[in-house]
Amino acid sequence: MLSFFILGKNTALSTAEIQSLINTSFIKNEVEIIKLSSDFLILETKEKLDAFALQNRLGGTIKIGTIINEAKDFKLETAIKILEKYHRPHFGFSFYGTSNSFTSQVKKWAMEIKNQLKKKNISSRWVVSKEKVLSSVIVLKNKLLTEGVEFVFLTDKDKSYFGQTMSCQQFEEYGQRDFGRPARNIEEGMLPPKLAKIMINLAQTSKEKTILDPFCGSGTILQEAVLLGYKNVIGCDISEGAVEATKANLNWFIKKLATAETRNDSESQRNSEVQSLQENISVYQSDVRSLSQKISPNSIDAIITEPYLGPVKITSCQLSITNLLKELSDLYLKAFSEFKKILKPSGRVVMIFPVFKINGQLYFLPILDELKKSGWQIVNPIPPELRKNPTIKITVRNSIIYSRPNQQVLREIFVFIRNP
Repeated sequence: MLSFFILGKNTALSTAEIQSLINTSFIKNEVEIIKLSSDFLILETKEKLDAFALQNRLGGTIKIGTIINEAKDFKLETAIKILEKYHRPHFGFSFYGTSNSFTSQVKKWAMEIKNQLKKKNISSRWVVSKEKVLSSVIVLKNKLLTEGVEFVFLTDKDKSYFGQTMSCQQFEEYGQRDFGRPARNIEEGMLPPKLAKIMINLAQTSKEKTILDPFCGSGTILQEAVLLGYKNVIGCDISEGAVEATKANLNWFIKKLATAETRNDSESQRNSEVQSLQENISVYQSDVRSLSQKISPNSIDAIITEPYLGPVKITSCQLSITNLLKELSDLYLKAFSEFKKILKPSGRVVMIFPVFKINGQLYFLPILDELKKSGWQIVNPIPPELRKNPTIKITVRNSIIYSRPNQQVLREIFVFIRNP
């Protein structure tokens, strides 16, 4: 079976996340990556994938679908046969890839499909966009997953495929979890829920294991961990305000989970679930430099965190940058010293480092050599066979840069493993 994954803007990060699920057997059965482009990844599996479950798990994948055939074998009869399953089908087309000669034929295809369905007494609606792809917003709002079909064409160099979208990112749910929370601190920077979910997946830790976020901020990583079903979640922060914000956000989120409109549980059942979820989470105030005084040795399976990255806006003064790098380097090295005491042997740390962009020049934290000497190994999250793919952008430090336009502080994502 061939399945396609429409990737987010950061191809390397989306690919690394999918590979992490392959490594942990969340994507079960025999798996082979058939093709990777800047827009999409195609997997071959022995059995059909559960697109809905995968979509809920992944943070860096926009759509998941099934490959029907190579595009050269595309026939309108195939599309019509699929659409006949629906009473009044909606349908649309998306074209991904470097060059796609099929876009010029889309209007002719759409009119022919509508005419053929009309002859069968089936009314239909063609969903269009100004772009060559239909966004997840358009797909969901036009009910193309439930009352119709999005046909997808994927082109990379000399080969093209066509398929059907089976799932896509729930943009409204992400928006609620990000902007709908009761406690948000925009001034200090906000970790996007999608990125938090990606980081959790990069940790490659099963749901019964214990994970820790020692710089929990407003609780985004803990929130996404609860959503993914993790049973033992710990968060702490040096700031009392951050701890209170995290507790408020988690209480809000857990109650929201228990009272979702799609559920028919009784009030007592919902209250019981809220209590159970709350019992799985510990949040308290602590300086990362004294973690081992609060947490037992070798008790944590994975540490997933975005620490203090410095001020959101920084001056271009060289002395100021030098002092900032020194200050943060000292904090991070002391944090890793504590991590080594509480993390289990071979446990992972998925952590963001700041990269400062000043006048076009990038400034990185110069602590990797010291970390290696103290027993930490950097894990390249991209499999060796994909590292030479031109769409994969990974640094010489084996990290992945995540950023948005005009940002001064970029995020450098690392995966570390504690050597036994």
